[in-house]
Amino acid sequence: MTKRLRFPFFLLVFLFCLSARQTSAQTNMAYTSDNTILITLEGTGQPYVFTSDNLLVQYNQTTHRLECILDVSTLVPASDTAAPPAMAYEVLYGAKYPELSLEIDVPLDQVSGQDIERASVPRVTTVKLQGVSNETVIPVVFTPDNQSLLFSTNFDLWLNNFSATIPVEYVPLLTGRLFITINSARWVNMQAR
Repeated sequence: MTKRLRFPFFLLVFLFCLSARQTSAQTNMAYTSDNTILITLEGTGQPYVFTSDNLLVQYNQTTHRLECILDVSTLVPASDTAAPPAMAYEVLYGAKYPELSLEIDVPLDQVSGQDIERASVPRVTTVKLQGVSNETVIPVVFTPDNQSLLFSTNFDLWLNNFSATIPVEYVPLLTGRLFITINSARWVNMQAR
């Protein structure tokens, strides 16, 4: 009896795995990589500047938002700063919260290249930092490009607005203000190709 049930059971499991794989393939959206982000931690005596070329960007067609994800472990001190190498990772609590994410509202007509002009436009943005999400309005400059979207932004945040804390060893060095700069990041529409 059990031998006769084995084949239908394995067939059922195989079909279930196949359908789950097809579903996940349909919902995964491609990220565009190699975008640069600059994070400046305002210091009491000097700024501490960190950079990463590993900002991932995708456009979520369901929410009409650009999703930007940064693995905070990829932040390194800029060449012209005397920042401790692990400062950004430790201040952003990278061991517990490995990602900094931004979700920027972008209407579909701007993604398709229609009605887009190179000007600073205020956009509602959700910033997730140390596990806390806050909504804010930031200036974003969109640049039209064929089958892709280029954007730049520059804004500041206060860590206390996120109920975020600064590690005790950095309290005398930092004010709690954080500047984020994204310059000419690109999202490429892979479906249009």
